[in-house]
Amino acid sequence: MRFLDLDLDFFLNQDTYRSECDGERQGSEYKPWSISEVRYFLEHRCGLSTRTPVQGRTIESHDRVLDFWHMLIKSGRLNIPFEVVHIDAHPDLWVGNGLYLKSDFLIVNSKNGLAKIKEHYVHPGNFLTFAIAEGWISSLTWIPRLKYLKDLPKWPGSARASPLQPGKDKSESPPMPDSPSEEMERSARFAILPWHRFKTGEAFDYIALSRSPDFTPPESDRLITVIEEYIKQI
Repeated sequence: MRFLDLDLDFFLNQDTYRSECDGERQGSEYKPWSISEVRYFLEHRCGLSTRTPVQGRTIESHDRVLDFWHMLIKSGRLNIPFEVVHIDAHPDLWVGNGLYLKSDFLIVNSKNGLAKIKEHYVHPGNFLTFAIAEGWISSLTWIPRLKYLKDLPKWPGSARASPLQPGKDKSESPPMPDSPSEEMERSARFAILPWHRFKTGEAFDYIALSRSPDFTPPESDRLITVIEEYIKQI
């Protein structure tokens, strides 16, 4: 099954790499896309249509998509593992939880990784690491706002950034554990695809839109109702 994971902070003229911790919104230097640009991207890149909206949900903070996934999984509507297309200015992966990349697969020790995440807390910068460690995600494709992978900043492994780069080894299956200590490892195929090269040919089963107010200016809010035309709220 396929899940389209949208973050409102993708639809800006530049990336926001920190939230306004005091609760204030981002400033006027961050300008949202036009309505026509957003519609074109959703329809011609994501294959969405207002005539046949995809079942989904609008959420406030991006990590709350975990609650939506848990509800769908528990009700039997979303089979695990599932594919995620993550359209976001940020990867929302945290290498501080032991996440690493090998042969185009993101790998994390399920037991230790979950323990480290829960020791701190699950937040918008690490929720995808949590989902991989839980074994929910089979394939993760991150669509950043940047046009070229060479423009990805050399981030440290912090909460809203990741230095992970997809390799050239196109193996068809996850790497096997090298020792019994790695038996608890969970993996998900990983790719980064610049937004102008992304164009899906397959339909999505579900969709979520994160409002992410800490990472967007107030002017972005006008795009929420536009995007919601492509979502059948459940």
